[in-house]
Amino acid sequence: MGRIAWFSALILALLSLLAPISADKCVIPGSEADIYNPGQKVIIAWDGELEYMILSTDLYSSTEGKVLEIIPLPSEPEVERGDHRSFEAVQRIIFSHFPKALKVPRKELKGVEIVFHERIGAHDITVVRADSSSELMNFIGEYSSKSGLKQLRLEEEVEKILEDYLNRRFNYWVLDLVEVGRDVKSIDPIVYKFRSDKLYYPLKVSRAAKGSTRITIYAITPSIISEESLPKGLKIAEYMRSGTRLSFRVSHEELKMIDDEIAELFDEGAWFTAIIYEGPLSDLREDLEVELGGCRSIDVGVDKLIYNVGENIEIKVRFIHLRPRCYEIMVLHYHEIRLEILDEAGEKALQLSWQTEEDLNRVVVWRPEKPGRYSIRASSWFNGEELEVLDEEIIEVKSLEEVDDDPEKLKWLIHGALLAMIFIILGAGLAYFLIKH
Repeated sequence: MGRIAWFSALILALLSLLAPISADKCVIPGSEADIYNPGQKVIIAWDGELEYMILSTDLYSSTEGKVLEIIPLPSEPEVERGDHRSFEAVQRIIFSHFPKALKVPRKELKGVEIVFHERIGAHDITVVRADSSSELMNFIGEYSSKSGLKQLRLEEEVEKILEDYLNRRFNYWVLDLVEVGRDVKSIDPIVYKFRSDKLYYPLKVSRAAKGSTRITIYAITPSIISEESLPKGLKIAEYMRSGTRLSFRVSHEELKMIDDEIAELFDEGAWFTAIIYEGPLSDLREDLEVELGGCRSIDVGVDKLIYNVGENIEIKVRFIHLRPRCYEIMVLHYHEIRLEILDEAGEKALQLSWQTEEDLNRVVVWRPEKPGRYSIRASSWFNGEELEVLDEEIIEVKSLEEVDDDPEKLKWLIHGALLAMIFIILGAGLAYFLIKH
């Protein structure tokens, strides 16, 4: 036990060097989107058609009892238990990038159709389909009363919010009944899988409650999310001290760390973006609804991912001005295509740009002079001002010493030397044989 206590003290001492410690928590590595921050936390993976949402919420109440959470969705979801390890994996990924349940029989109740009901951990979840705000309000009122929520207040503002979602064809509603107490605790995460033509997370519905909140959204998407596409009040989180945004490419292997089903949505990796909101619930006037991809695309590629210092690297940039079935208004404009190579410190090792009004293909040869990890980024900017699309490749450049010390290369050098010696001996033997005969 003495050794364990000594080892624990050593670990805590080391952690204190990495991040500031407050009276209630130690935050590592220090970003605005750490999973240890209180409030709503959600992982959203969207491939353009299917959305996979893992939702975890910290809940507390001035008295012990039950609370009812309501979540509007654009299509009928599959609901299952999530795993806190998904959020722990997200934390590890942030650090590494630092500068089905069975359905119950359907039945109708006053125009509201129950399509799913199951108890999952601390959650008693019911999914209903509704077309009328008044019928939905009546159902929620009766459901709450039967569940012991005697003081649930359904004000006129709540009905207006429900009506807004129904007018936008959000007909599926999740009613999540959760036991709460005086201590803040993270409720077991729940997974919702549903079809959506946009990256979606409901925010406006939170205006039905009072007070302030903190929301952290970990978005996983096929392409980059620009801050301009976010609702007012939301922003892309940053690493503390460095000011670097939490928006970067993640590999297929990193996605598997989070969730195997999420990894299946993206064969070649995806973009990870941490989005945060902190402020009054009353200011949440829009949902998160982001359309990605659009009519333009850009790709940057290299032949391999590991190079040597002084080796020529052939970089291919391909920009597609308009995808099939896409059109644009005839307004005078241009697209500035940028190619940037950044080292681990964020310093630019190379910067090039071209202007075009059509598709563009370029091949650039670059020879690195220093070893390290480099980010090769290609991007398109509308009139040189507004980011449209972006792609990125990460490469490793090794020094000559690293190459010389490479065990694999040393093994082949030894094999080559042995083969050379064998051929020399065989050659000498053959020459001797020819001379004698």
